[in-house]
Amino acid sequence: MLEDLVDGGHGAKCVNEINFHYFLFMVPEKVILQDPQFKESRLESLYSNFNHLKENPEGLEANVAAWKSLLLDARNKCPDQFEDKVAFDSDSLVDQFSLPSKGLVPKGLNKVIDQLVQERVLVPFSQYQQDKGLLGRVVGWVFGPRYQSGNDSSGQLRKGERFIIISELSKWSLRLGSYLSNNSPLVKDHLVDLASKDLGLSRFDIECCLLCLERERKLAVEGDVVRVLDETQQEVQLSPEQVESIATLKYSIYKMTKYNDETEKRVHELEARVREYVKKNQMIRAKSELKIQKALSAKLQKSTQGLENLVLLLYKIEENNNNMLVVKTLESNSKILKNMNEQVGDIASVVQEVREEWDRLDQLSEHLGAFTADDSSIDEELELLEKEEKEKTEQEKEKSAEPEPVSEPHKEVGEPAAVDDAEADTVLLERFNRLKLPAKATEEKEPENPLPA
Repeated sequence: MLEDLVDGGHGAKCVNEINFHYFLFMVPEKVILQDPQFKESRLESLYSNFNHLKENPEGLEANVAAWKSLLLDARNKCPDQFEDKVAFDSDSLVDQFSLPSKGLVPKGLNKVIDQLVQERVLVPFSQYQQDKGLLGRVVGWVFGPRYQSGNDSSGQLRKGERFIIISELSKWSLRLGSYLSNNSPLVKDHLVDLASKDLGLSRFDIECCLLCLERERKLAVEGDVVRVLDETQQEVQLSPEQVESIATLKYSIYKMTKYNDETEKRVHELEARVREYVKKNQMIRAKSELKIQKALSAKLQKSTQGLENLVLLLYKIEENNNNMLVVKTLESNSKILKNMNEQVGDIASVVQEVREEWDRLDQLSEHLGAFTADDSSIDEELELLEKEEKEKTEQEKEKSAEPEPVSEPHKEVGEPAAVDDAEADTVLLERFNRLKLPAKATEEKEPENPLPA
């Protein structure tokens, strides 16, 4: 145990800190033992250096495959056990996957890492830093020497090396790029503070992501300043000195805000302490603490005023930047409108031609409407005939419903009915002649009784 290496109790605190850091990033044993490929009967083989499997390629391949699966799955199941989100640390990887309860330490991880590097699932950071371009990387993969991450006998990995997980690097680079697009430009230290707090990234994670984004031409790192490169946005062009000044201004506001929050918290603590000393009648200590509180309060007030001026300055810069952006946008779009209007031509002549065609159409409609006959008189005559016909029908029904009168001697029955029918036919004929020949009605006079009596 580590406590046995310390004389007495003088190093107990140091030992506790070492133990805490050691166990903080260890993968829980249950995560390893619950893996179906890490059965009790296979643990000895899986935690060996695999040298005994040189003549058993299937067994070697099975062990390497089991470890590859466990390494990647463990990051998803317990991500908090890894200091970096985009890489494995060679200095802690062996300890992280040890099984202290069974006295097992992995001695074949170097072969597993080498296989993952060969498959381009992992890439050593020492190689990733050296940008050889696409052609250089392909040549290195095909013809270059096979990468060795550690000692084949002991299984110890190279000290100080980190193995970047390509898929994780792509994912977190995308998130960091999106985060930067809303905060650019930033000083590197400012970015590290913000990204570690808001995204949970380590400094190493941010360094790798910035390197990836810079190679993809999505951002530029100029000294200590990081800014986004977005050609789709019509931003106002600023010189490198202006970009650095804005980034420094943002970082100053961030640091002063943080300082003011801490100072205000300390002022409240001193105020509570003064009240406590007064209650205990410890006036000398109360007076001393009160002086410190007053001095801090005055300092906080000055710092707050300075912060206010910096924030207002940043707002003015952003406002002016937005105004210039609006002006540039209006200028570019006004040119578009001008070109479109030139393509339209003389709109007045076009409107005049349309009006002339409309007038011609109206005249044609009027001429066609003149040939339409006025049938109102005919409709009235038909309605009158229909009404008379209905009255006649009703009269006949009433007569047929009345009782027949007693016949008088020497008087022929049916004679009056014949007379009535003749009169009705005469009236109908006259109506029909007037309907058929309205123009000749006034010139010729029809006989009163055209039908024989």
